[in-house]
Amino acid sequence: MIFFGAGSRAGNLGGSGSAPGERDGMPGGFLPWRSRSEVWDGRRRRRVAAARVRQCVVCLAGVEMSAIALESCSSASCPSSRGPASFALLLLLAVAAAPAPTGSVIQLPNTTGIDGQLTENLGVDKFFSLWIVFNNDDVQMSEKPFTILAPRNNASLQISPDKLSSHPEMVKKLLLDHVVLGQRLDLDLRADLSFTTLGGRTVQVRRKKGDANEGALFANGARVANTKVDVNNDTGRLIIIENYLFSEDFSEDHSFLQDMTEVLSFLQSGVRVFQHLLARSNVTKLLNQDETYTVFVPTDRAFQRWHPIDWGFYPFSVPEFTESVLMNHFVKDNIHQDQIKDEQKFKTLGGKEVIFQRKGSGLTVNGVEVIKGDTPIEKGNIMFISEVLFVNDGVVQRLHEKHKDKETPPLLAFPWFGAQFLSHAYMSIEHHPNFTHIVRFLNVAELAPHVPGAGYTFFVPLDEAFERQGLKYAPDNYLSTTAGIDLLLSHFVKGRLYEKDLQNNATFTTLANNTLTVHRENGQLKIENATVVKSEVFVYNLGTMFYIDQVLYRHLLPEKEFKPTPSTSTSAATMVTTLPPDVEIIDQETTTDSELGTETAYPDLLLEEDTTKKVVSNQA
Repeated sequence: MIFFGAGSRAGNLGGSGSAPGERDGMPGGFLPWRSRSEVWDGRRRRRVAAARVRQCVVCLAGVEMSAIALESCSSASCPSSRGPASFALLLLLAVAAAPAPTGSVIQLPNTTGIDGQLTENLGVDKFFSLWIVFNNDDVQMSEKPFTILAPRNNASLQISPDKLSSHPEMVKKLLLDHVVLGQRLDLDLRADLSFTTLGGRTVQVRRKKGDANEGALFANGARVANTKVDVNNDTGRLIIIENYLFSEDFSEDHSFLQDMTEVLSFLQSGVRVFQHLLARSNVTKLLNQDETYTVFVPTDRAFQRWHPIDWGFYPFSVPEFTESVLMNHFVKDNIHQDQIKDEQKFKTLGGKEVIFQRKGSGLTVNGVEVIKGDTPIEKGNIMFISEVLFVNDGVVQRLHEKHKDKETPPLLAFPWFGAQFLSHAYMSIEHHPNFTHIVRFLNVAELAPHVPGAGYTFFVPLDEAFERQGLKYAPDNYLSTTAGIDLLLSHFVKGRLYEKDLQNNATFTTLANNTLTVHRENGQLKIENATVVKSEVFVYNLGTMFYIDQVLYRHLLPEKEFKPTPSTSTSAATMVTTLPPDVEIIDQETTTDSELGTETAYPDLLLEEDTTKKVVSNQA
């Protein structure tokens, strides 16, 4: 089980050593030129203030505890004094009975259904016992699905109670980097998988090839021992791994990374985007424990320049580009502003060159203003800059062309507000000459409730696919029956697929609960018996379309009750092919484009409440 206390929020446990207000463009709450001794004095004040008398959450007795309750209550009458296991169990019960926290809280998965005996049998109980580190924080148990990557007890990284008390924030971050909230990951579904943890870090799962571990799954270097242990009535999943993820961040000696992370965390605001992107990247793996570095940290405003106002392309949504940019903000050297010479050059970790120039009393790096004042730390220096290095309009435009799948869409109110992927997919093919049939079928079928929101793959049949089935002159409502809707849903898969996901013999479940099997034969990609004629047609960041030359699950086609002749119009007027004698068809009103020099008649769509023909009963 995950154990954490409800308690009151830790709040501000002491002086931060920061000053209010702004200076030289820096955000309030931090002075970039403050000396290292002031920084660490501030941290020590935090830790000294953290030790105080708190109430035991089980018996409410006053006990002296550190910032984290590591031991059982010292009161002899408290049931938790029987040992850590009893304390942890009762602590969890106290959390469940506590009122819902208000304000800023840490959201954790609800793991109350995980049996302690199970974690012991799996050999991961040591990992779960660490979660008591959250006892001093406000926490909220989420009811969302979750995945926890749980390291075994014999992992190479061992965290002692002393480390829990001396490095609580690092322990919390380490634990959050083993949790995925909102989904149950299935490592058996795909050979290669990337996902983001609750702590914001990226985990890459790969299957080993060409060595003694051939075929074994590894998550960021940690071997996966068990891919699937379902818990909490199948709302949660444990993945057992043989070592901790990102264990290199947790070490005895202070590194540049540790000091930089802690210093930046003191800021009230101003560099959160940089911290967020760095936490989600794997750049920190390039930083050697014993080396000194200088980092150029762009302000939030620098990143905001590249963020679309409402919708569009944000370059830092592309992980590999973001990693490349961040790498080029680190230099393996301890550089100080007062020692830099004009035109002095340095090489970044990404291999690019930065050039300093002095202009009057100011300093620039690659033409970007360096905010005056160093922020020295034990193994290097931090400089703050006003723009992101190595990013310009040309770079972003070329990146956009390669990553259309990262572009955010405008919000559509039409045709289906609650089904943004379906709406944008429909709009993208609506006027395409090869998709007239699927467009008219989608227009009439009530598909939106079955395809809400975003995150889908749509296998789109060409016109020729329907015409092979004799549906060239089928009425628009032909697939509006239950069987017809099932056939349409058999072309949708939940989840965004790329061509790399469509490996030979891979299977995917459709929204109609049918199975699609992928075949790769003679260089051709097939879905069931349909050949993919165009791959990866991106519908913004909402999903993907693949154009195919056959209708999938053709046996679901409804019986044909229409005459396959040109006399059957393809407009919605022919949806009723046999009318009773007491029904009269009223023609649509039309307008002409005579002012444009044509006599073609069109429905007056601005005046029509419905573009289909009206059917009126004479019996009225």
